[in-house]
Amino acid sequence: MQAISHFLSITQQANHPILTHYHSFRDEISGPVASRWVSKMANLLASDLSNDLFGNADSTSSILIELPAGWQATFWQISGDLMGWETQNTLFSQHLSSNAFSFDVHVSNELATLEASTAAWRLAHSTAALAMRWRGSLPSGILDALSELMAQSDQFEYEALSSAPSMKDYLAQINSDEEALLKEASALGQPTRLGLYSESFPSAPLLTRLWMDGHSVVVVDKSHYTLKKAQEIFLSEKVHLVVD
Repeated sequence: MQAISHFLSITQQANHPILTHYHSFRDEISGPVASRWVSKMANLLASDLSNDLFGNADSTSSILIELPAGWQATFWQISGDLMGWETQNTLFSQHLSSNAFSFDVHVSNELATLEASTAAWRLAHSTAALAMRWRGSLPSGILDALSELMAQSDQFEYEALSSAPSMKDYLAQINSDEEALLKEASALGQPTRLGLYSESFPSAPLLTRLWMDGHSVVVVDKSHYTLKKAQEIFLSEKVHLVVD
């Protein structure tokens, strides 16, 4: 089974919140909702945006993700990674000026960024609460990411590229500074609800590993909440393990 199919199968069966994110507002994503979003993103990449459609099969399709920390950036990265695309998420790495415009697809919530981009496909993705489309008009050549995604099936309809990593190889990409959290979670011996109080957002491989192991993750952004308030949140969310 391809890694993306494995991811979708596990999350589809997780009938509980797998990610709760407290930042300027509270986001909660269940397993089936995560499965649907990643399916839609993967379908869009494969059906409309891939190099393969234009006879460029020898060149790996690439996507640059410039979105705030949250489920949107994470799901775009998981979709790209597990489909075998070259994926860069600016939450975790800064692209160099020399290759800033070398991506096939560019996803951002900032119009100025997209207007300056020379990517073949430029997608404006609103990260506002409960957004279903981009508010307002878009410049010529820039697509509304949410409208494009809504047109895709909730079921994954394609196959990942042969270059796509196995699930084992993908999970091996977890950052060394995140291994402590993973070890603490693994030491529990059973799925639980984990709390993370941090200024940074967990990487896509780490979240994928935690979800594949059955965990639920509550992330509280330090820049928005004091430690006392975070502790109150974790108590109300029934978190069993808190990692700072």
